[in-house]
Amino acid sequence: MSARSARFGRSRPPGHVVRDGVPAPAPAPAPARWRSAACGFVTALATQVVSHALLVYRTEITPIWLPGAFLLAYLLVVPSRRWPAFVSGFVLGGVMAFYLHSGMLLVPLVGYCWLSGCIVAGACMLKAPLRRRGMFPGIADLMRFILVMVVGTSVACAVGFVGLVSLIRDDVALPRLWLLSMSAYAVAFMLVTPLLVEVARLSLAPWREIRPRVLQFLLLTTLLWTVSVAMWHAVPSNLSSIPLILFAPVPLLMLAAFQFGSVGPSLGLVVAFVPAIIFSVLLDRSDTSESVFLNTYVMQMWALAAGVLVHALAIQARQRQAMAERLIQRGIENRSLAARIIHSQEEAGARIARELHDNVCQKLSLHSVALSTLARDLPDGARAGLDDVRRSIRGLMDEIRGISRSLHPAVLEHVGLAQGIDDLARSVDDAWDGVVLVRSRIDPAAAALSPDQRLCMYRIAQESLRNAIEHSGATAIRVSLVAVRRVWRLSVVDNGDGFDVGSAGGAGGMGLRGMRERATVAGGVFRMRSLPGRGTCVAVEIAP
Repeated sequence: MSARSARFGRSRPPGHVVRDGVPAPAPAPAPARWRSAACGFVTALATQVVSHALLVYRTEITPIWLPGAFLLAYLLVVPSRRWPAFVSGFVLGGVMAFYLHSGMLLVPLVGYCWLSGCIVAGACMLKAPLRRRGMFPGIADLMRFILVMVVGTSVACAVGFVGLVSLIRDDVALPRLWLLSMSAYAVAFMLVTPLLVEVARLSLAPWREIRPRVLQFLLLTTLLWTVSVAMWHAVPSNLSSIPLILFAPVPLLMLAAFQFGSVGPSLGLVVAFVPAIIFSVLLDRSDTSESVFLNTYVMQMWALAAGVLVHALAIQARQRQAMAERLIQRGIENRSLAARIIHSQEEAGARIARELHDNVCQKLSLHSVALSTLARDLPDGARAGLDDVRRSIRGLMDEIRGISRSLHPAVLEHVGLAQGIDDLARSVDDAWDGVVLVRSRIDPAAAALSPDQRLCMYRIAQESLRNAIEHSGATAIRVSLVAVRRVWRLSVVDNGDGFDVGSAGGAGGMGLRGMRERATVAGGVFRMRSLPGRGTCVAVEIAP
C-alpha cells in the first residue's frame, strides 16, 4: 500500500465503507445482528400471543394489533442499519405465534411479510429515527403521522390482511373485517407506538426522585379506570352516551399530559384504553347480538379520536409552555441588559462628576484666587467689576457642584439614604416656590440596603421630584422613607394635576420606564397611582 492510499485509508471513519466515493454506514456486526433478530423474534411472539388473547371472536379481529405498534416504535428509534435483522426476527416470531395458535405457517408468513413491509415503508416516510426530537414535537409531525401511519399504512395493512383471509375463508364478512382490522392497526399505531418511543427517550432517575410521580400515576390510573369502566358499561344500553365516552376522560388525559411531560398523553391513553379492551372481550363472551361489532368499532374510533385530540392539545400546551419559557428567558435577558445599562450610566455619571468636581471646579477656584490677587493691585473703582466676576465664578462653581451631586450622589456613601433624600429635598425646596415635606422612620433593626438598592431609591426619589415640579403643577410634595425589619418603602406624593395611568402607562415616558426598570433590577416593586386632578403617588418597596 502506498503512503497516499494508507493516508486515505486512515482518514476514513471507522465502521464506514465508501460507495461511489461517498462514505456509507457499514452493516452492523454479526453479534449485533443476531441480538436484533432475537429481539424482533421475542417481540413479535409475545405481542402476537397477547393479541390472540384479546381476540374478539364474533368480530374475527383483535381490538388492537400490538406487534405492529412495537415494530414501528423500534424502527423509529434505531438506525436503519439495524432494521433488516430485527424485521427478519420479527416475521419469524409472528409466524411462530400463529403456528402455536392455529398450526398455520404459509399464510401467516405471507401476511407478516406484507404487514412488515408496509410498516417499514411508513417508518421511512416518517424520517426516523425520532429518539432525539420526540414523537410529536409539533402539529405538523402529528398530522404527518396520522396521514402516513394511522391512515395510509393501516389501510394498506388491512387490504393485505383481508386479501389473505378471502383466499382461505368464504364465511367472513370482508367489508366488516377490513373496517375492524384497519382500526386495529390504526389504534396500535396511535396509542402504543408514541408511548414506546417516548419511553425509549426517557433517562432513568433515582427512585427518590420518581417516587412522587409513581404515586401520582397510580392515582391517575385509578381515576381513569373508574371513568372508563363507568362509560363503557353504559354503551350497550345507550348508544347516545358515545359523546360522553369521547370527552369524559379528556380532562384526566390532559392532566396526564401536563403532569408527566411528553410521555403523559400516550401513557394516559393506553391506561384509559385497557378497560375498553377488557369490556370488548367480555362482551363477546356474554352477548350474542350484533352489538359486539358496533361496540368494538365504537371503542376503536374512541381511541383514535381521543388520541388525536389529546396529542393535539398536548402539543399546543407544550408549545405555549415553551413560548412562556422563552418569554421568561427574554425578560431575564432584558433585565440583565437594563442592569448593565443602568450600571454603565452610573459609572459614566460618577466619572463625569469627578471630572467636574476635581478638574473644572479646581480650575475655577484657581481663577477666583487669581482674581482676588489681581484685585488687591487695582484701584477701588476697578475692583468692583472684578468682585462681580468672582461672585459669578462662585455661583458657577455651586451649579457645577450641584450637577456633580446629581450625577453621583456621594452623600449616600457617607451619611446614608435617609440623609441623602433629606438633602435632596432641601435642595429642591430651596430652588422651588412650593413646599417639600420629608418624613423618615428607620428601624435600627432594619436590614441594610446594598449600594445599588440605595442608589435605586435615591434615583426614584430624584426623578419623582423632578416630574412633580416640571410636569404636574404641584405646590406641595411629601416624601416618606420607612424601613421596618426586612422592607424599605419610599413614597413621593404630590398634589399636582395628575394623569391617566392607563393611557400613559403603555407608552410610559423615559422617566417612568427608567424608574420601573431600576426598581426591577434592584429586586423591588414599583407602583404608581394617579388620577386627573388628584395628584400622583410614586412608591417603591425593596426587601434587602
